[in-house]
Amino acid sequence: MILAFYKVDNSKKYERHTFDNFRPETIMEMLDELDDDEVHFFDTEHYGWGAEPSPNLADFEEMYNDEELDGGWWCIVINLNTTAL
Repeated sequence: MILAFYKVDNSKKYERHTFDNFRPETIMEMLDELDDDEVHFFDTEHYGWGAEPSPNLADFEEMYNDEELDGGWWCIVINLNTTAL
């Protein structure tokens, strides 16, 4: 699974419920259209500093604890098998 955070005020005007009922692959394609500073993806099936794939849950833990994801972000869980990426 992928945990994605995307800016509330993003260039594509994606909102909280924009991706309701979309296929996981479609959600990923749409979020990939955002600039790098507007979206963060985390592979929830792996954990480890400097481990591949990256970013993973260790990176999420660090960013969350550093308060980099506080305020101004929407979150979505994308049920996508990351081993297929």
